[in-house]
Amino acid sequence: MKQYITLLIATLSIFGSVFLFSTLVKTDAPTIVITEIGAYEGSGDEWIEIYNASSDAIDITTWHFIENNIEHGITSTDSGIRLVEPGTYGIIAQNTENFLTAYPSVSVPVFDSSWSTLNESGEEIGLRNTDGDMVEQFTYISAPDFSLERIDPLSNDYSEANWKEHPNGNTVGAENYWHVGNEHEPPNEEENEPPNALFSATPSSAEVGTPITFDASASTDDSGILSYDWNFGDEMNGTGILATHVYTTIETVSVTLTVIDDEGLSASTSTDISITLDEDDGEVKPPNSESGMLFINEFLPDPDTGETEWIELINASTSSINLTGYTLHDGVGQIASPTTTIEAGGFAVITLSANKLNNAGDLLAVQNTDGDTVDTIAFGNWENATVSAPKKGNTLARDDSGTFKETTTPTKGTANNITAPVVDTPPSSSGGGNTPPPAQTTKTYTAGVIVINELVSDPTDEQEEFVELFNTGSESIDLSGWWIEDGSEAKTMLEGSIAKNGFMVIEKPKGSLNNTGDIVILFDPNEKEIDRVTYGTWDDGNMNDNAPAPNDPLSLARRIDGLDANNDFYDFVLTDTITKGKPNNISLTIEDGSETGKVLGTKIFTSKVKITEIYPNPPGSDSNDEFIELYNTGAETTDITDWKLGDGSKKRYTLKEGTIPPGGYLVLKRSTTGIALNNSGGEEVGLYDPNGAIVEKAQYTGSAVEGQSWAKKDDGSWAWTTEVTPSEANVIAGKSAAPIIAIDGDTEVAVGELVRFDASDTTDPDTENMIFVWSFGDGGTDEGDVVEHAFNDEGTYTITLVVTDASGNSSSKDVIVIVKDRLSFVGWFNSETPVEKIEISEILPNPTGSDTTEFVELFNPTDEPIDLTDMKLDDEEGGSRAYTIPKGTVIEPKTYLVFGRQDTKLAFNNTSDSARILYPDGTVLRDIRYDDVLEGHSYVRDENDEWTWTSSITPGEATILSPPDEDKASKTTKTKSKMVKPIIHTTLERLRAEDLGDLVTVTGTVAVVPDIFGTQYFYIVGSPGVQVYLYNKDFPNLAVGDVVEITGEISETGGETRVKLSEKTDIAILEHDAMPTAKPIDIAAIGEEYEGWLIEVHGEITEIKSSYMYVDDGTDEVKVYFKRGAGINTKIYQLGDLITLTGIVSQTKTGYRLLPRSSTDIVKTGVVEGAVVRQEALKEESSKEVAEKYLTATAGGLTALLVGLIAKTRNGMLNNILISLRSTILAYIKKKK
Repeated sequence: MKQYITLLIATLSIFGSVFLFSTLVKTDAPTIVITEIGAYEGSGDEWIEIYNASSDAIDITTWHFIENNIEHGITSTDSGIRLVEPGTYGIIAQNTENFLTAYPSVSVPVFDSSWSTLNESGEEIGLRNTDGDMVEQFTYISAPDFSLERIDPLSNDYSEANWKEHPNGNTVGAENYWHVGNEHEPPNEEENEPPNALFSATPSSAEVGTPITFDASASTDDSGILSYDWNFGDEMNGTGILATHVYTTIETVSVTLTVIDDEGLSASTSTDISITLDEDDGEVKPPNSESGMLFINEFLPDPDTGETEWIELINASTSSINLTGYTLHDGVGQIASPTTTIEAGGFAVITLSANKLNNAGDLLAVQNTDGDTVDTIAFGNWENATVSAPKKGNTLARDDSGTFKETTTPTKGTANNITAPVVDTPPSSSGGGNTPPPAQTTKTYTAGVIVINELVSDPTDEQEEFVELFNTGSESIDLSGWWIEDGSEAKTMLEGSIAKNGFMVIEKPKGSLNNTGDIVILFDPNEKEIDRVTYGTWDDGNMNDNAPAPNDPLSLARRIDGLDANNDFYDFVLTDTITKGKPNNISLTIEDGSETGKVLGTKIFTSKVKITEIYPNPPGSDSNDEFIELYNTGAETTDITDWKLGDGSKKRYTLKEGTIPPGGYLVLKRSTTGIALNNSGGEEVGLYDPNGAIVEKAQYTGSAVEGQSWAKKDDGSWAWTTEVTPSEANVIAGKSAAPIIAIDGDTEVAVGELVRFDASDTTDPDTENMIFVWSFGDGGTDEGDVVEHAFNDEGTYTITLVVTDASGNSSSKDVIVIVKDRLSFVGWFNSETPVEKIEISEILPNPTGSDTTEFVELFNPTDEPIDLTDMKLDDEEGGSRAYTIPKGTVIEPKTYLVFGRQDTKLAFNNTSDSARILYPDGTVLRDIRYDDVLEGHSYVRDENDEWTWTSSITPGEATILSPPDEDKASKTTKTKSKMVKPIIHTTLERLRAEDLGDLVTVTGTVAVVPDIFGTQYFYIVGSPGVQVYLYNKDFPNLAVGDVVEITGEISETGGETRVKLSEKTDIAILEHDAMPTAKPIDIAAIGEEYEGWLIEVHGEITEIKSSYMYVDDGTDEVKVYFKRGAGINTKIYQLGDLITLTGIVSQTKTGYRLLPRSSTDIVKTGVVEGAVVRQEALKEESSKEVAEKYLTATAGGLTALLVGLIAKTRNGMLNNILISLRSTILAYIKKKK
């Protein structure tokens, strides 16, 4: 019988399996196909278009959309619409509400689903039907800018042959633009207009042998002129915006200019020039074959009073050169016509009859009798200059390598002798330049000769942080090479001198002084520590002598200027009379009604009275039972009359009279003192002498547990105790003896990401050694105060840390960690190699000849190969379309990889641009900005890690630094005439009415300092504003609110006006004014009128990415771009947030944008109604899917278990029950699929 039963069960199992399998098998007739993919849309706004290719209506609400190997449910938002009719379209939206808001006219059924994000560069997606069959599954191709459309919906070709990106948008819910049978011309982009060719000739007619300068700077084009080609009409040609030519025959010639823009369109214009015979000399001299060995050797552009400018030429050939017919030119025109003869190896000095060269910068050129330039040098602020302008009386002379250097010993008519000028200040940390650094000083200084005298670390809204120094010595001290640094080791280099008994103020030092506590150290040039100040909670190994932290609006100041007992606790006091750069004035406004503004004395009180117990959070009423306990540790009675007690605020309680006997206690309750102790966030309690100097303090951090006091132990340490003992000796007891756990770590992480959990701030009240044991909720464990762990699966995990001290007391703490798919994180890139280490090593934006040979070179500095698959290369934002690096592109260790324009289609600007590396989602990894381009030169890093131009182009090889090639530099395309003009004194309001190239002086208030938006520029505002640019980045110390006067040339970048400076001295700091105020405007008003302004707008965040977001105020929307230097964390903002936004209006090729300066420029004011609900719904849906996967897996396990039980049981009734249960579970699994 037993055998029959077993056989019956086996037979039924096989039959059931066959039956179950047969019910799941369906025909392969065409049903639903995916026809359009909206992966380019913003997060939360993505969608998939589907098409019913069958002859039956299909209900897809029990189907699943598959993305990243995760099955996402599909639901109907309208209970009446569940079907996709034959031959019609439907939409699966990432968020139905967002989709219907964006596309209100779409009439096809819209279904709701949820996924992390669709990869714009392509990923695998699919559809699974109700029966669990895979209806369609494929990997789509890249479509980063617009929707991806299927050409033939009935073709299973998933390559570029059947899928194509829409030219300018999408056709969601309708037949595709590229649908089979639809033929289209290429999309009409904005039509490029041909350039307008114009030029002038100076003079307009000339005699034989007289140079004529042709100027094409009046030519214009909508996209930018690429080249200027000249036909001089005598079978001679030239290039460049400026060209000079000498005619050798009598004739009337037709000079033709042809300009070509960067898209290949051209225009030409011609002018007749009459060439006549010089009546005094009809002979035309032939060109000198030795002219190629004639060089500018030395020149004096800025002579001392009473002297004149001169230029020295050298003949490097082996025969003499007759200079008759040669000419010298500056940036404007001809300045001299020498007639002398230079012997081989000799010199010729041409002294100018009047000063012609511009002191701040100019172009100097020598032309032979054919009008060809044989040598040229640009210096100072001239475009493409390779050497700075010399100081008055100094010359520029070639050294042995042929490089021009400034020298203080002119050698007019003889061999050069380079003597470098004395450097008054140390070189900038940015490096660069050819002047050697000054010799290391050997002078030594004693500690305390200069002291830190006053500082503000928590300024009011109208102030900035500062540190004041005081010279206690007997002589003035040069501070060149000195620096201060804070606890983060951020260095602020000093310059200038500080007089004896004088002050120096360092405004807004590097780093940021912590409000609660920090350290400031002063070093001399020999790296010797001269002084230090430690305040607040900063632990330097002995916190007992820390000065108090100066909370807003107080400063921390020495009792007496320069007084230094090497004990900050006694040397420094708080004052509300801030005396920046002046003698300290110690005063404090007390809230207890006592004398205000009193200048306190300097007597230092010592006392045996100590704070021994603090009770911040008693059960019941805090007002009645909070207390602070004092204890006299001395052998004598202590008079505490006029002593004060206070907390971390300015609240002070004065003890009007009283004494404490030896070994006696004094308990001061809140009802008496009015001091309310914090229950959370920590607290500091201080005991002050009659002068207001703190002589004893106690502090706790974190939260105060109800019913526990903070008590001092016999060894001087503190602990929480449940044994509260007012007016009695302290007893440390209860749970307070257990460790107090503090955990720091990310709570939202990616699958496979190595996460760091840090519990090093955990404390033990008894200061005992502790053991840390972690449990990660996935079966993994670890030990130690700092550990790392990676989770292999999505889900929600409870991390448990148990800490046990040496006495066996233990505490535990749980942290909830959500593990998500990697692509759920903005900027995440699933790379198994360290792609974040990749570097840009060389950029060639303007090669000699055709620009099609442009390239960008990458370098792998690591010891392992790096896979660049799906990474992107791009020029500046709004320029060319980003290039996606093909799959399988690997750069080997310590090697270079070159990407040419012919492959990337990236067209770098010849004036200024950026080369960038992007993650696949567009997040910026590297951004290298260049300016002042030299033709035929590449942009590389030097040995100081600074970027510079080199004439040695080395694609695929290590960089070779070579001096710029002067001949090539002189041919660089220019965009404006370099005519010398007077300086125009103007205002910010009238600045844009002046012409490009004009030299202007204008005054404004600094609104953005360098290094926030870029290293080479800052912004000033008045009402209007403007960008201020300095190529060498050698800015003075600037702070927001500084009123500055700048002198420079009006130029333009990306359509935005800016003032281009030549050197640091073009900036004069006049005063420090109030912080600039932003002008409130509507977003619709943002345009040319407000370019460069500091404005304020109010609106809703409608889209957000890692590097930008869009804000809409109802009148229009604006792109808000986050510059790296602004340090803005986008994770704290969400779609639907209402914000007040302050920033600078900036223009690019693609339009206007708003640049916030820091996170303080973005203030969250609310949330759009329904936004929170939508976000929570998305989270709930995600959690629901994870839970369903776990339940399904569990149900599968139960089914297997039931099969075993059915096979073993002999009880008929139980057998029937188990079979019924198994059927129910199978039905559940089927439903969930």
